Amino acid sequence: MSISGPAMHRLLMDGYKDVQHRLEEMRSRVSSIDVERGDLGEDRSDALVNLAEYYLPELTREAIESSWIEVRSGINQVLMRKEDKRRRVATGLADANDRRFLQEDRLLEINTALDEAKATQATLASKVESELAADETFITLSNQAAVVEAALERAEANLNEIEQDAARKLPGYESSSLFTYLRDQKFGTDQYGKRGFTRRMDRWLAKYIDYNKAKQGYEFLVKTPEQMRKIIASDRDSLDTVMNELEKRRDLVVERLGLTAAITKVDQLTQRRETQLAELDKVREETESLERELTDLDDTRGTFYREAVSVFREMLAGFDSEDLASKARRTPSLTDDQIVARIQGVDQQLDELEHETRRHHDEIRDMQRCIEALGRLIQRFRASKFDAARSQFLPSVDILDVLHHAKNEDDIDQAWDRIRRAQRWGPTIGEQLGNVASHPLTQVLVGAMAQAAGAAMAAHADRAGRRRDLNQRNRSSSWTGDSSDDHYRRR
Repeated sequence: MSISGPAMHRLLMDGYKDVQHRLEEMRSRVSSIDVERGDLGEDRSDALVNLAEYYLPELTREAIESSWIEVRSGINQVLMRKEDKRRRVATGLADANDRRFLQEDRLLEINTALDEAKATQATLASKVESELAADETFITLSNQAAVVEAALERAEANLNEIEQDAARKLPGYESSSLFTYLRDQKFGTDQYGKRGFTRRMDRWLAKYIDYNKAKQGYEFLVKTPEQMRKIIASDRDSLDTVMNELEKRRDLVVERLGLTAAITKVDQLTQRRETQLAELDKVREETESLERELTDLDDTRGTFYREAVSVFREMLAGFDSEDLASKARRTPSLTDDQIVARIQGVDQQLDELEHETRRHHDEIRDMQRCIEALGRLIQRFRASKFDAARSQFLPSVDILDVLHHAKNEDDIDQAWDRIRRAQRWGPTIGEQLGNVASHPLTQVLVGAMAQAAGAAMAAHADRAGRRRDLNQRNRSSSWTGDSSDDHYRRR
């Protein structure tokens, strides 16, 4: 059984939550490493204090304790500011995610309402079409429109042929000096006023070039296109008259059955959906920004880490472990060697933790990019209207499993490819009516006309409706920038 667009949409959002949960688990693992690193850091600090006491016997313990408290205080201030900001960012992210999920739920509600409204519109449109197609007056008018359209198409084709013929032949007439001379002299008309020798010569010339025949051909090429344009204009007026009557009968049935209200509801819900998508985009951008900031705060080499390192380096500037080891070897006592060995052991463990941390942070950054790519995928999914009810997906796509194993952007790109390959469109009322026009009222009118006119004239009736739709759109766009939908609503 296929998966509907709304169901796939819900699965994608569930998948998004799953990726978020995995990201949080990764951050938790890094936090546990940070705790272990902190314990090792305390061990190292204690060892340095012990070593300082051994190497600096002239200093009092109180003085050493004071210096360490001062340095630790500086580092603690950095860490406290980092933790405070992390709490604020984490709270902001949680709030943004709550708002995002709320907006997601609202979008699902709008999508459901929009699908229901479209289904209602389709049902009413089918009823209007059927009722019109059975109306005797509508049938008569549809046949009249088809007949006029057929005549209009023939006239337009003939005009096009004559205009092309004139474009080829008229230059030949105009380039003939003998023909243009007799034409300009009004030869053969009441306006011709030559006498005597000139008159006799003009008669001889006219006979020589067969002027009467040439004049007939010339006047046909010059006058016929204009005459045909008048005929075509008259036919178009006749078609408009019939189409006006057809639209009046359509509008009566449309209003009685409530199709206009259904169309208005679809338009309103469509606009609400676009507004909701814009709100979701804003929240998505906010959550992604906070996710990146939180990832940086969790990174031990992030912004606050660099600040803490600056303080820590000043503190340990004179306590290089190699220097300490070298000094320890020059003393007869083993105490300092043991302390330095302890420091070096801690340093080795810290190095190992650092490598492990870097690996985890690489995974977190990949997962961060993964969740951002998934957010863009969901945005693209909606922009493609794959979340509509008539959008269907093959059951072979286990999108939750795909997203559960996604680790980077490439995995999300592959998921999008699988979604696209599995997506299919169900039939729409527009497709059922032959996809004749963009506005539902035009679809209903043309579909009903084609049925009413019968098989013999259905194609001409269909094209008459298309012509009407095109003319209305052209007139609408030449008014004040109104859209064609606004034009239909004014009607």
